[in-house]
Amino acid sequence: MEAFPVFTGDYVFDSCSPVQMLLIQKTVTSVRHQHDFVVLAYVVQGTGIHLAGEDKMQVTQGDVIVIPPGISHVFHPQDLSGTEPLLILNCMLRPGLDKVLRELPGPLSEEVLMPLLKLLEVRQWFGYREKNKEILFLLGRLHGMLNSGLPVVEQRLYPPLLELAKLIMPAADLPFTERPGTQYDPLHDVLLYMISNYSERITLNEMSRQLAMSSRQFQRLLKNKTGRSYIQIFQEIRMKYSCLLLLFTKLGVQSVALEVGIYDMKYFYRLFREFSGMTPASYRDRLHSHFSSAKEMMSSVEHCSC
Repeated sequence: MEAFPVFTGDYVFDSCSPVQMLLIQKTVTSVRHQHDFVVLAYVVQGTGIHLAGEDKMQVTQGDVIVIPPGISHVFHPQDLSGTEPLLILNCMLRPGLDKVLRELPGPLSEEVLMPLLKLLEVRQWFGYREKNKEILFLLGRLHGMLNSGLPVVEQRLYPPLLELAKLIMPAADLPFTERPGTQYDPLHDVLLYMISNYSERITLNEMSRQLAMSSRQFQRLLKNKTGRSYIQIFQEIRMKYSCLLLLFTKLGVQSVALEVGIYDMKYFYRLFREFSGMTPASYRDRLHSHFSSAKEMMSSVEHCSC
């Protein structure tokens, strides 16, 4: 079992705000990861596949997936060519927020806050499908407060968070039944396997056999669907994991290379420079100094924007 990168609150929450929001466009090489805080992942645009632990489900615009701490997951766009983007708005709740809520003075008693407290205590992922853009409205309110250019008043963030919790918590005990349908492309399984086993020595022949076709047929199919070859995709997956490890851990460059399954350091340096345009050490130093928040660094990894 792979050890997937962990986004920790120490990196992500760079202010006193109890919530952070981040919009990311998912790609066929988006990496699998986990957090030490609760995330509400809202599908703003597009359709795709969400892999959480061992569960795989179809997601579409208006879905919100609640992901608790310690659950590895990844979103994968339905369209493998990149022409129909899958946009995910992540609403991230600060670790230890439950303790802060219980100590709040004023009218927001523990009883009133119970739906939000229960949301912060979830240990299993669940999904909610909005009915009339009610989730989008509340997330829009939060986003406006966080990006108004004015100092964030923490107390004003709690009412929309509480309304979100009231809406989605009843779904915690219900199955999210949107499984991949008859139009599901089995190529997703191959790509998700590569993403989930990024440090292993995965050969073209192995992946071809998963789809019961020859290596040549598989290469042609992959090229037609994604515009890239097998090795290009696998290298990009490994480089994205490398970027995360450089940004969110203190591992040395050689340890990062070993973590992603590359044992030839010259080869690793060449791949990394081709992917990012700089050396691993320069990438780590530049992004830590260039971006004002861990959120921006997370986004940069997805699209290699430095």
